[in-house]
Amino acid sequence: MLLFDIHTHNKAANPTTAILNSSCRLPDRLISTGIHPWEITDNHEEQLAVVREAAMHRNTVAIGECGLDFLKSTATPEVQEQIFIAHAKLAEEYKKPLIIHCVKAFNRLIALRKNFAPQQPWIIHGFRGKPQQTEQLIKAGFHISLGEHFNLESAKSIPADRLFIESDESRLPIADIYAAIAAARGLTLEELAEQIERNMRIFGQF
Repeated sequence: MLLFDIHTHNKAANPTTAILNSSCRLPDRLISTGIHPWEITDNHEEQLAVVREAAMHRNTVAIGECGLDFLKSTATPEVQEQIFIAHAKLAEEYKKPLIIHCVKAFNRLIALRKNFAPQQPWIIHGFRGKPQQTEQLIKAGFHISLGEHFNLESAKSIPADRLFIESDESRLPIADIYAAIAAARGLTLEELAEQIERNMRIFGQF
């Protein structure tokens, strides 16, 4: 039974089943590449050039994490949107899913998706929102990834084919996170693992 982890910062995570968030290419490792909204600098054109170079490689299976954080990022909302759209364009160009960090900016993110009309999946990572917000995101076309901390009712309501699981920065084994989400959804661990494995096809490597 394989337990896929779509977003981790743990370099020791299983390279076969875990996508490591990294701004550079690591040989023989599945990664995502992007500029976190907390890490945007005045030299963001140079930052984007690094992301573009990493995006070309076969072991890069997703773009991100990138996104909008209107609470903690020191970059202005306008700059954050500019950088985010640049990532979205890379995702389209290289046909790779987009992994999104979003804090206090969901309405704006939903509007950007509507205007951009992406062909590639947009995945909200580490989602902790309530069912009403979950419904809005699903209706807008997003996929949702849950980690250690999640809203129980939201975990129940995400459509099976839009769900992913991640460890992010958690110290919990990914199996424990799967077990908690399986229990929330009234599934066995095996049933949930099989569904997530089917969903992983969007990354093109599985």
